[in-house]
Amino acid sequence: MKKNSLDRQAIQNLFTNIDNQFKIQLLSTNCFPLQYIPTSDELSSILNTFEKSNFNKKGAWTPCQEKLLNVVVFGVCLQNRILPHDLMIQDWERISRLIIHHNWKACRNRWLQEKQAKASWTLEEDQALIQLYNQHPNKWCDIAIELMKKCQTPYARQGKQCRDRWVNKLDPNIKKDPWTKEEELMLFQEVKKKGKRWAEISLQIFQLRRTENTIKNRYYNLIKQEQNKLKLSKMSNDEKEYFVMNKIIKELQEKVYQNQHNCLDDTNWKQIMSSNFKISEFSQQLCNIECLIMIKGRKLVKLNGTL
Repeated sequence: MKKNSLDRQAIQNLFTNIDNQFKIQLLSTNCFPLQYIPTSDELSSILNTFEKSNFNKKGAWTPCQEKLLNVVVFGVCLQNRILPHDLMIQDWERISRLIIHHNWKACRNRWLQEKQAKASWTLEEDQALIQLYNQHPNKWCDIAIELMKKCQTPYARQGKQCRDRWVNKLDPNIKKDPWTKEEELMLFQEVKKKGKRWAEISLQIFQLRRTENTIKNRYYNLIKQEQNKLKLSKMSNDEKEYFVMNKIIKELQEKVYQNQHNCLDDTNWKQIMSSNFKISEFSQQLCNIECLIMIKGRKLVKLNGTL
């Protein structure tokens, strides 16, 4: 078999020795656009169309590829007597070898794409994700597969969705305190220096305590707030953003300096006040002195009474 040729016999074998009871159960899940098992002629037609198609766009899915993907996933589920949400990585690897133009992750993600919904994450999913992350740190595809099995949701989550949920919401190291002026200044200085590399800024500047989304949102919110105060209609969007960014940096530098100066003033004042009332240690030669006095404000005060 050539490198890019279909294993037609392997695909046809998926639909032999079918368990009719499981077939009915599988079709009832509504996970497939198929209403019945394709006949031999229909399967040959699908394979012929696939082989004649042009796949110049690397990574792009064509309608005939998607049709074959659905057929192969359906066949693998039938042969293994397994529901699609319970397919393991090795099952998807087998599917990808039959599709030939895409790896297992691309096949799985494409098949799941239509099954996904923009549904809010539930408490059950969040708890399951935390548990699975502790078992399989950063193995997002594995986590996504296990999450579907554990929660039995009517929709699917991709590995990227699981990662985004963890990184932006569930990671216990995330800092949720209000932004300080020092943090905002570091953010804007880094964007001016290296550009909008949110992941890099999150890692190198904030040690992942501030998430990529939080950093990006903070930057654009401050930019928008400042732009609304100014009239910059004669500038391009890039020129406006650059002008406003420099203005924000200058203002933040002044505020940070003022805060630091005020803190130093408070510290120095406390030191001065405490030194005014500090009682020095006296040597034994002063023991015979009848009284000691000190200056408190504008008054002379004895240590044992007021003058």
